[in-house]
Amino acid sequence: MKGLFNRSILARYAGALFLSLLAFTCSKDELDIDYSTIYVLQQTLNGQKVASGATGIDTKVSIEIVFSHTLNTAKLQEALSFTGPSGAVAFDIAYSNTNSTITLTNKTRLGYETAYTISVNPGKFGNGDEELKTPFVYKFTTKAFVPANVALSADVLKLAEAAGISTVTATLSEDATEPVTVNLAFEGTATGSDFKASATSISIPVGSKTGTMTITSVQDNTTEGEETVIVRISSIVNAVELTPQAVTLGILDDDIDSNGDGIADQGFIINEILFDPPDGLAGDANRDGTRSPSEDEFIEFINDSNKEVDLSGFTVFDETNLATNTPRHVFPANTKVPPGGVYVLFGGGRPTGDFGTAQTGVATTSNLNLNNAGDMAIIKDRDGKVFLTFSTATDGAGLDFNANKSITRSPDINGPYAAHTDANPALAYSPGTKTSGQPFAAAEPPGKGFIVNEVLFDPPNDLAGDANGDGTRSPSADEFIEFYNDQKIAVDLSGFTLFDETGLAANTPRHVFPANTVVPPKGVYVLFGGGTPTGAFGGAQTGVTTTGDMNLSNASDVITIKDKNGNVFLTFNSATDAAGINFGIDQSVTRSPDITGGFVLHKTANGALAYSPGTRVDGSKL
Repeated sequence: MKGLFNRSILARYAGALFLSLLAFTCSKDELDIDYSTIYVLQQTLNGQKVASGATGIDTKVSIEIVFSHTLNTAKLQEALSFTGPSGAVAFDIAYSNTNSTITLTNKTRLGYETAYTISVNPGKFGNGDEELKTPFVYKFTTKAFVPANVALSADVLKLAEAAGISTVTATLSEDATEPVTVNLAFEGTATGSDFKASATSISIPVGSKTGTMTITSVQDNTTEGEETVIVRISSIVNAVELTPQAVTLGILDDDIDSNGDGIADQGFIINEILFDPPDGLAGDANRDGTRSPSEDEFIEFINDSNKEVDLSGFTVFDETNLATNTPRHVFPANTKVPPGGVYVLFGGGRPTGDFGTAQTGVATTSNLNLNNAGDMAIIKDRDGKVFLTFSTATDGAGLDFNANKSITRSPDINGPYAAHTDANPALAYSPGTKTSGQPFAAAEPPGKGFIVNEVLFDPPNDLAGDANGDGTRSPSADEFIEFYNDQKIAVDLSGFTLFDETGLAANTPRHVFPANTVVPPKGVYVLFGGGTPTGAFGGAQTGVTTTGDMNLSNASDVITIKDKNGNVFLTFNSATDAAGINFGIDQSVTRSPDITGGFVLHKTANGALAYSPGTRVDGSKL
């Protein structure tokens, strides 16, 4: 056998070689392979078998040519040309398969809509002087220029207010020939104090299709609700925006304003503290008729939250006694401060008189021992963990604690600390009241929270059982659960799930609350099994289960609501919450009185009605 015919290549491309030779022979019997001839067995363009003359080719190419023989690389490269209208194209060449396969890649990007030719004239290029007898010519034309289009996206669309981060990405539809700059504009309800942008533009270098910047939310103490940041493209360099691009981010407010003062709740705070009672009876802060430098010291606490704070067993230390773990005061049992409530702890004596709406107490050691030169007040919880502190060096930095006056927040609750006479020159202190001497608003008792107020397991027969008001009585669609939000904050049920006892065992919810299902303070939400709820329902929000069936068992059942994380949020158990009641006698079970009472049959609460979705048992607005 002559020459250095590549046997592995022959095995792979025998069919192609056979057809090439067959064209020059009369019959298969006359076929005589000339091993001294080099054949081109195949060529691919960017990984695809593409015939010569192809159009719409990318401006970056990788062209593989498979020859039948091992090549003399030096001779081949002398004969190989890669040309365009402007002359030779600079390219790299790589060899494989024992130098029988070459791969060409252009070093610089080709021109758009330009014709190129790769050719090898006949010659002896085989490693054993085998000859390419037929010229090899491969032509292609590159694609038309289409400027890269920019699209914007973000990985997080809802940011927590406390340092939430969203990465905004600009993506090119295709490689750009020059660096791309995407200039951004920021709109929306959020202001510059609500977020920080890592940059006002996104850069995308040549060779990459993406670039990023970040939006970071900034914590504040203002109740604003959800605010938006809209990131838009203002201009682009070296690319285009075919359709308007924008991403809208939401900053979720975590501030609660339970007292409606327009400022976020501060939590359980120290509002006022008296280190140095004035001389004489002017310093009788506890109003027991005697001025005492220790007993008339006081700390005024305010519960600026929507939850009761139980101080029972909590301890109070000054800086000296903290070192020895010897409390100056232990709060007695049942010391509970309701939402909006005020508690004044005096050093001792017998607090007498009007302290606004505040509760009062005296230190169990009869001495708070507050040092006028500088001190700390530390409150620890029942487990010994620090619950609250006040430091003259930090909280009261720059203030004089030895000036016959208290230090107070100005304005009350939300303001920084100041000398009391700076807040109100007429008073040196104001235990239990505002700096003006006026009482704080009376604390409201805590509500019941988010509750089930009424449930209909067994709709009455015929149209009397048409609880959802759609004109048809259905044993499943007319079942309902009435929820009431007896608190000062809205409850967002979006994504929460509802189960009956059977569905809970299989982890198959009967209902998924849709997005934006928000029940406001004192709001009512009625969930029907199905149908089309029609009517006023006392102004309540209404919905129907996503499965069309709550499947409440008249014999006994457990209703369970889970939050978005799968934690149990609320339950109603017919065996415990309404023990002894028959749920299968054509009427609902309801709290009586509404909201605060225990569960009874509806006709026990109101003999004229079998149920009252969205309203009180008497049909009036909740």
